[in-house]
Parts: sequence; structure tokens; C-alpha cells
Amino acid sequence: MNKAQMILLFHHIMLGVGIYIYGFNIAWAITIFLASMAWTKLIGSDIVHYYFGHGKYKDGIKGYFYTFLALTTGLGSPLSFAASHRQHHKYTDTKRDPHSPGHIGWFRVYFLDWEPQNIHPRMIADFVRSKFQRWMHKNWFYLQIVLIAVVSLIDPRALCFILSPFVIYTFHSGSIQNTVGHLGGGPYNAWFLLPLMPWAWNHDDHHHGKYKN
Repeated sequence: MNKAQMILLFHHIMLGVGIYIYGFNIAWAITIFLASMAWTKLIGSDIVHYYFGHGKYKDGIKGYFYTFLALTTGLGSPLSFAASHRQHHKYTDTKRDPHSPGHIGWFRVYFLDWEPQNIHPRMIADFVRSKFQRWMHKNWFYLQIVLIAVVSLIDPRALCFILSPFVIYTFHSGSIQNTVGHLGGGPYNAWFLLPLMPWAWNHDDHHHGKYKN
């Protein structure tokens, strides 16, 4: 089990622990679900995906702030996400794609057991130039632990019902896109994902229209 999987497993356990200790309330469950969906759209899609994955990163207050917000997702450090995502777009569904279901299987793709890749530094030159991003990437796992500890000290319920659901939803959202979005060996518009991910069901359109390097 890698470090990312350990963090994700912990958050799944804490959500279950929260339900066990504090009980299950359908109204709160719907509220948390919708909030997690909105957070995934705002932070997971708009910031981590587009700003870091498809944009050109520059050090500054906005970049630093967005990086700390990315700690609340299950998508890894901005540097690691940008590296794998840019490689994925450049070599979609080939052996050089880090998470192609056709080459390593959907199970490995979904649960972050991706194929190691030699990613050329030029592909992530904007991140490589940043000492801040290199430091954040190196310490991402420990920063996750610090975040968990701080939130737990403030209120354990915030960990169980705010942070953990946000991390869990962004993880499953990304994994579903990387698996279902590549059915049949290529990018695929999965209309049936519209209720869960109205911003990301049109994966084929994204690959062929929205990405500009």
C-alpha cells in the first residue's frame, strides 16, 4: 500500500467511524454529499485539474493558497498530479499513459496503483522551477497528517463529516473519470455520470477540445 492509498483508507475509515459514533441522519448526509460534490468541482476540477494540470504554475499568493486547498482532495500533490495528468493527455491510452485501463487494468487505475513513468522535466518545468512546489511534493504525506491532526483538534466531527468526505469524493470522482472515461481504449463521454459529475462526464470532449498545452 502506497502513502496515497494509506491516507485515502484512513479517510474512508473515519467517515465510517463518524457514522458509527454520531449516527446517520439523511438530511445531513444529503447536505454533506452535495457540499462534497461542490468542493470537488471547485477545488478538484477547477483548481487542481485545470489550474495545476492544464495551466502554467507560477509562485505567488494565489498559487500558494490553491496548493494548500489541494490538501483537502484525494488527488495528490499539485506537482505529482500535473506530471501524471500532462503525461496522460500527451500519450492517452498508450503504454506511456500512467493510468490507462487498457494497459494496466481498471482496478489498478482506480486504486492509484499506476504504472511508473519517466516524465521529462520539460513537461512540468513550471513546477520544477518552484522550490515551494518541490518542497510541498516532498512533504505532501506529512502535511496530510498535520492537516488531519489540526482538524481533529478543532472538532473530530469536522474530520469525519467535512474533511474526509471532501477527500473521498474527489478521489472517487477522479478514479471514475480515469476508468469509465476510457472505456473501449479511448476517451469516452459517459452521459450516465452526469448526476454525479456534471462538470466531467464529457471526457472525450475534454481530451479533444478543452486541453491546450
